[in-house]
Amino acid sequence: AAEHNGFKAVVSTQSTGMPDEFVALYKTEGHPLTPFLHLLWDFDAAATKLKPELTDEGKAVDLWMLGVHPDYRGNKIANHMMGAVLPLIKKAGYKYGTIEATSAFTSKAAEHNGFTKLYEMKVCDWLWKGEPLYTNAKPPHGTWAFWVKELYD
Repeated sequence: AAEHNGFKAVVSTQSTGMPDEFVALYKTEGHPLTPFLHLLWDFDAAATKLKPELTDEGKAVDLWMLGVHPDYRGNKIANHMMGAVLPLIKKAGYKYGTIEATSAFTSKAAEHNGFTKLYEMKVCDWLWKGEPLYTNAKPPHGTWAFWVKELYD
C-alpha cells in the first residue's frame, strides 16, 4: 500500500507474463474471456517485440487493471494511484513499468506519469477466427496503447 497526495493505493504486482494455469485455461475455447485474452496476448506480443527486454523475468512489472468508478472519474485518481505505485515498483527493483491502456483515460494517466507509448492498435482491426470482434468502442476509446516507463536512468 502507498499514499500519494492524500490518495491511498494498493498494488499487486506481477512480472510481465501470466501464470501457466491461467494461460492454459484461456487458450481453450468455451470461456467468455478467451477472445479478449487472445487480443491482449497478441497486443502484448506485438509491443514486446519492439522492446524484447520487457519479457525478461524480473525486469518489468505490468500495472494491470487500473480502474476508477465512473462516479469518481475526472478527479485525477488514476494519476495519483500511479504516482503512489511507481516508487514502490522501483524500490522492488524493477527496471520498467508497463501499462496496457485499453481506454483513452488510462492512456492520459500513463502519459501524465511519464510513460512513453511503445505501440498502439485499433481493436476493431483485430480478428477473432477471421472476423472483427471488438467493433463497438466509441471515440476516444477503441485504440489500445502499450506504455513503458524506465524506472532507472
